[in-house]
Amino acid sequence: MIEINTQNTAKAIEKARKTKPLVKVIEFRHYQVTNKITGATYTVKFSKINNRKFAECDCKSIKVCYHIGASIGFHIVLAEQTIKA
Repeated sequence: MIEINTQNTAKAIEKARKTKPLVKVIEFRHYQVTNKITGATYTVKFSKINNRKFAECDCKSIKVCYHIGASIGFHIVLAEQTIKA
C-alpha cells in the first residue's frame, strides 16, 4: 500500500494519459486497469485511513504506477458522487 498525494501521482497520471489504458470499475475503491496493447490487467484499490489516502496495485511497481494514475480520476468522480448522495 502506497500513500498517495498530488505530488507523487502527477507522473503516473501523465503516463496514464499517454498510454490510455482501459479502466473498469469493479466497485467503489476497486478498479481493473488493462493495457490495451499487451492485454495485461491489474487491480487497483484505494483506501482512506485517518484522513490519509492510500492506493495499492498488484503490478510489480513499488511506487505509484500508471495503473493507479489511470484509475484515480474515476475514483475521484465516484467519491464526489457518493458524498453528494
